Amino acid sequence: MIAETNKNKSFNRLQVTLSAVSHFITDIYQAFIVGLIPLLTIKFGLSLFQIALLTATSVIANSFFSPVFGFFSDRHGIKYFLIIGPLVTSVFLSLLGIIPNYYLLIICLFIGNLGIAAYHPASAAVAGYFGGSRKAVSSSIINFGGNFGNALGVLIIILIVENIDMKFTPAAMIPGIIIVIVLLKYAFSSVNKSSRLSIHRFTSKLKSVSRKKIYLLGLILFCIYTLYILWITLFTYMPLYYTGMGLPLISAGAVMFLFNMLGGAAGMISGWLFDRFKKGIYIIQAGFISAIPLLYFTFRAPATISIFLFILGGIFLISVQPVCIRLTQDLLPGSMSFASSLILGFAPGLAGITMIFLGKAADRIGINMLVHLELILAAFTVLVLFIFAIVSKMNLLQGRSKSGYL
Repeated sequence: MIAETNKNKSFNRLQVTLSAVSHFITDIYQAFIVGLIPLLTIKFGLSLFQIALLTATSVIANSFFSPVFGFFSDRHGIKYFLIIGPLVTSVFLSLLGIIPNYYLLIICLFIGNLGIAAYHPASAAVAGYFGGSRKAVSSSIINFGGNFGNALGVLIIILIVENIDMKFTPAAMIPGIIIVIVLLKYAFSSVNKSSRLSIHRFTSKLKSVSRKKIYLLGLILFCIYTLYILWITLFTYMPLYYTGMGLPLISAGAVMFLFNMLGGAAGMISGWLFDRFKKGIYIIQAGFISAIPLLYFTFRAPATISIFLFILGGIFLISVQPVCIRLTQDLLPGSMSFASSLILGFAPGLAGITMIFLGKAADRIGINMLVHLELILAAFTVLVLFIFAIVSKMNLLQGRSKSGYL
């Protein structure tokens, strides 16, 4: 894979910083659709189902294709994907404000999010390759860059359309093009040819994975699936919910900014806790247990208190993401990009498909009831994670003491 990287246990500040910054800029564009949803709803007369289809298209494109890009990233080197991803994303998602109809909007969203699918596995793998003995912290830093960008992107696109005009959204592609130029010059490019991941070697490695590891991997994927179901639903519908309560669009954007940014910051803390105490499952359980009541009462409180509870719930909910990534990379240490793509790709992709049906449900039962039902799924996930803990304690996973599951 990466020449000499695994032999070098030191923390590579340049590569981790580059990944965090490029993740920040790339995910700014990913969030544009969220900031535009209230305006597009009016422009095209969208139902809750059609809104959900926009989000689902984005998530499916940047998720289900992510493992494919993750495989080729492991095989050919991460630099190509670190560059192509932001380029495609910045160009196509900056065009959302000038798209003339709903169907072209879907196509543009799909192509733009393919760029994100190409970028995310390679970016996440940087923590595994260059994090040294601080891989979880590195993963958290890189994830924070993405979450911060995702949060800020909502505000940026709202400021553009409110202070200038929707027809000027293509100008937003400039930062993406700049970071592509920087990555061309500084991103690590060498690939260890002797360790390139051929298809035969890749399938052989997957076949050699024990049933115990597959079982534990399935539990992590179920956990991250639940996280993304909640995250996507909240990020899709809460701007509509708060504007419906009378908040200005820019204020609703600020709420979503704090939701994602503080959640990403909390992920850095959870990453540090994982590196320090190696109690991954307990950290994930604590995040869900804390988020469930906060998000439940978000819909039963007046506006000011609701916003506070929503942001606080997001802090605990989003904080578990980097821990899930690190646990998966520990299960598949020879395929960092592919392991990352399972968390950043396959599980969210399933959540995106589910979101299509949840959009139909939202039209019938409303946003409040939909989130309440999803919180029941989150509570069930906490119970499922106790099974993970029991399996790990029974020593069904080789190398348990080094992996940090408990």
